[in-house]
Amino acid sequence: MKHTLQEWANLAEIVGNVAIILSLVFVGLQISENTKEMRSVTAHNATVALQTWYVDIGTTEQAAKVFRQGMNAPLSLSKDEAIQFIMSIHSVMLAYQSNYFLGVEGTLDSDMNIAMSSALGDAVPTPGFRWYWEQRGRHFTGEFRLFVDQIMAEHPEGGAVMYK
Repeated sequence: MKHTLQEWANLAEIVGNVAIILSLVFVGLQISENTKEMRSVTAHNATVALQTWYVDIGTTEQAAKVFRQGMNAPLSLSKDEAIQFIMSIHSVMLAYQSNYFLGVEGTLDSDMNIAMSSALGDAVPTPGFRWYWEQRGRHFTGEFRLFVDQIMAEHPEGGAVMYK
């Protein structure tokens, strides 16, 4: 049984199309795995940024004192303590802004983003955060400022007991 050149060409085209489909399936699986890995790494990095800040504040008596005093009575801080307080808050707010945008674009899982951002509801209504935000809020993107302002509006009483 002899095949014509056209039959061989048709067979080659079918085999080629099957190979393309299999390649696309393989690429799709790789993209899916890469996306999972990227989201995992992003969640880890976002968590580490906040953990590092919490450890810095929570393991040094002086840092904890300045932070708590700054959250409740920022005007009672010395000039050096005020700078320490502002830089500390600014550091963590940069991490929150990064997490916010990672959540908006879908790189950071929305549940993870909500869980991490929930701490802002306790902190932003405090006198110290409001004092900080008046001075430094303009250093953030407009969208993130609206996000923080919304949290302040939704939690007017706020302020976790640990800050008092």
